[in-house]
Amino acid sequence: MSRIRTRLTLATVVSAAAMLGVAGAAAPAHAVDEQWHTLVLHEDAGYEGSVRVMYTVVSSDAYDRVYMPTSSPDLGGFSDKTSSLTNNDWMAWVVYDDKQYRDRHYCIRPGETVPNLSSSKWKFNDKISSAKRLETASCAGYPAFYSTG
Repeated sequence: MSRIRTRLTLATVVSAAAMLGVAGAAAPAHAVDEQWHTLVLHEDAGYEGSVRVMYTVVSSDAYDRVYMPTSSPDLGGFSDKTSSLTNNDWMAWVVYDDKQYRDRHYCIRPGETVPNLSSSKWKFNDKISSAKRLETASCAGYPAFYSTG
């Protein structure tokens, strides 16, 4: 998997939080996290509310962290809370109705967003309990949120 290296400074964190209009104690982390190539799960429709960013820190020190996009068979406290999605990754992701990559699922391609999962097309609001990163940008073999043709 590709790794993303970034250098964080307090100024970067505060600036990113201000640009995104994020408030509260957790704001700097969320604001910065959304910049990396990841899948972002938003609690509310229209990319609002709390976020769960799909990545892991693979190494870290005071000023330098290496992040890697990662799948999650169990979203824990964020299960059944997602109302919109943003795929900032260069790979496709599949989101599942149940833990351990089970039950109904949809694929989201690189660069795609889903502003409202309650749409009658999907009826997938507050349903996502696991998410898997694919090794390709294609959704071949998976039902996709959007048709390509």
